[in-house]
Amino acid sequence: MRPTLAIYLLFSLIGSASLFAQTSAPTGMDTPAWSAPQITHATSVRRGRTGERISWDVLLKELSAVDAVFLGETHVDETTHRVELAVFRSLLTRRSKKVVLSMEMFERDEQPILDRYLSGQISERQFLKSARPWSNYRTAYRPLIETAKKAGVPVVAANFPRFARRVVARGGMEALLAMGQEKKQFIPREIKANTKAYWRRVDNAVRGHLAMMRPREGDDDRLLSTQTLWDNAMGEAVALALDRNPGSSVVHVNGGFHTSYWSGTARQFKLRKPDARFLTIDIRTAANPQTAVLRGAPTADYVIFAESRARDLNEGKWAVHVDREVEYLLHMPKELKDGQRVPLLIWFTDEGLTAEDGMKLWKSRIGEEAAIAVVESPYPAVQFDMGDGGRWFWPDSFAEDMGSLNEVVERTWAYISRYYPVDPQRLVVAGEGAGATVAAGAAILSQRMDMDIVAFSPRRYAKIKDFPLPLPEYQGKEGAPRKTLHMYLPEHDLGWWESELEEYRAIGIQSEVVKPAGDPWMAASHRGDLIRRALGLKPSPVPRNAARRHIILKNASPRARFWARLKALRSPNALVAVLDAGHAVDLSGSREWKLKVTAEGYEKPFALPTCPGPFGGTTVVVLPQDITDGQKEAWIKVLDSKPLSKVSRFHRLRLAFPRGEHGLNKVLNELRSKGRRNVLIVPARFCAEASSMQMLAAQVGDLADQMTIHWLPGLGSE
Repeated sequence: MRPTLAIYLLFSLIGSASLFAQTSAPTGMDTPAWSAPQITHATSVRRGRTGERISWDVLLKELSAVDAVFLGETHVDETTHRVELAVFRSLLTRRSKKVVLSMEMFERDEQPILDRYLSGQISERQFLKSARPWSNYRTAYRPLIETAKKAGVPVVAANFPRFARRVVARGGMEALLAMGQEKKQFIPREIKANTKAYWRRVDNAVRGHLAMMRPREGDDDRLLSTQTLWDNAMGEAVALALDRNPGSSVVHVNGGFHTSYWSGTARQFKLRKPDARFLTIDIRTAANPQTAVLRGAPTADYVIFAESRARDLNEGKWAVHVDREVEYLLHMPKELKDGQRVPLLIWFTDEGLTAEDGMKLWKSRIGEEAAIAVVESPYPAVQFDMGDGGRWFWPDSFAEDMGSLNEVVERTWAYISRYYPVDPQRLVVAGEGAGATVAAGAAILSQRMDMDIVAFSPRRYAKIKDFPLPLPEYQGKEGAPRKTLHMYLPEHDLGWWESELEEYRAIGIQSEVVKPAGDPWMAASHRGDLIRRALGLKPSPVPRNAARRHIILKNASPRARFWARLKALRSPNALVAVLDAGHAVDLSGSREWKLKVTAEGYEKPFALPTCPGPFGGTTVVVLPQDITDGQKEAWIKVLDSKPLSKVSRFHRLRLAFPRGEHGLNKVLNELRSKGRRNVLIVPARFCAEASSMQMLAAQVGDLADQMTIHWLPGLGSE
């Protein structure tokens, strides 16, 4: 995609029977399997100021009565482009072809070549070779151009030409005005300023990129800003089109940002044609247009929600939109009094962990005092240690992923609130690591409910700055929901987040930085109480004269650290510090808690993990190389007690020894020969390192193609 289109995309992010016969096959007729749905079925039309739903017939009747219509689009959405084509074709019919099409997608110096093509003087190949069509011209804008050509109506190349932008960059306004008449004819006769409110919105939209997009020093009105030049060029082009085509209406297509809130291009048009009647349309993409909600201050005379189905070429790739589930675990306190409502915690684990991990953590801390929903990562994957886990987002799809996860928060909250006794005023959205980044994103993305947000040591958070902030002046009559953000930050993250939180505070989002507890024995209590306070619960009591113990992690993976924290919480009468090897902590008065796994206790029915799957399976416990004869005998006793069969007759236990006839590969081959192909492999260790798990995977070899193999890196979470 050419650079200018990428910039346009950044901004745009933030009927009659004859009409529908031309945009899709009539109802009741056989249609090809690849046909898009009728435009009426794929959209929902609302009045922008009231939210009232109206029909396409009402919309088109009202549009046909004005001098100009501004269509604000998302540049790469298929349904959006079908909406534009439907509007244009309908107005051609309703106004007897007295319509002019104006487009941001062509620059004003391209007008001569555009006119030659429309009049049939040159072929389409010559036109595309000489013009500068956008990369998605074929799918997005060609239908408009071809419709105009067939109808014999003018098309206006409306945008500011790039050669003139280069002149401005080199010599400013003086150089622009000094150009010869041949070039000057393609630029606006006068450059008029945009409003301060508009520039506040622009700066907010690109706040993560301001360092490279600031206006020229001393240019208070930003008259030389590319955004100003674009808006002036397009606003004047629409005004001139009305002058040159008396009795016609102009349909202008531009990125939605240019005409949102009747500003930018729409305002520049009004400055030049104060008596002209015009209407604006904000076309927004939505997974389900019929249930999309119109919130905040009005952005346009009409809002059309367009179903997200397919995306045009964008940065070398096409895309289709599909529905997918995001799962979560839910826990409710068991004994509630009639009418009692409890707070709700929605939790996002760190990457590489599972929803089950998160649920174990918070059930042990608040399980009978609050409802807990733990969201599963939308991108599940086997980790380096062969354990289950997942990711919340990817760099290239960060905005889309975070937007979807915000919908997950809102829909999870809404569903639980409809069916369970939760207090809507005590909602906490929280997370750790990359999950904390998801939680922090809700502070600026969610505009639906009051919430407290707690983010523990967020990771990979830089692109949060790419999101515009919810400016108070655009919140509408209902105002912004109450949001309080608590950031639990290590020292090296303070600088970045302090500057970000200053911007949040400026728009009314209460924000505070919480530094980790200096005493590692109080870290777990400190973190837990931060969540408890946000939920409106009393802090957990710290046992008097509690013994001090510590765990030293030789394997400092996120999973090992998390499982060690879970183990520490199971010792209610002791304060336990979880430390990395090589720590610089004074251990005087503390006793080490070694994370050794022995056979004792695993003969109980629910002590060992069961193999996932609807019909059960076999758990294979792999014993370590350095196991003693005594421990080997102890594990054999566990095997003989058949603990998993006591859970269900569909679950079995097998042991794999380090070497010999009962090695892992031979055990798996034996299971396969008996038709037992669903297997969970877990080493008899607290949490195995990734290298050890990879060695086990190598022993499995091609059997992984013939069996369903699940992995658990150790028994530390059991």
